[in-house]
Amino acid sequence: MSDSNLTTEEKLAKLEKGLFLMSKDRERALSNHETEDLIEELRGVVAELKAEVSKA
Repeated sequence: MSDSNLTTEEKLAKLEKGLFLMSKDRERALSNHETEDLIEELRGVVAELKAEVSKA
């Protein structure tokens, strides 16, 4: 499923999970490569949410 087909709630859940994966609450730290990939993915989600908000 493409990110553009996700609901707003699903996108927010994806952001929440991504932030958790980078948080101190996580037992295992992400590698630099994993972190960079996750940040790019989350930036895409934020861009989609911003586009949705501007349409409303």
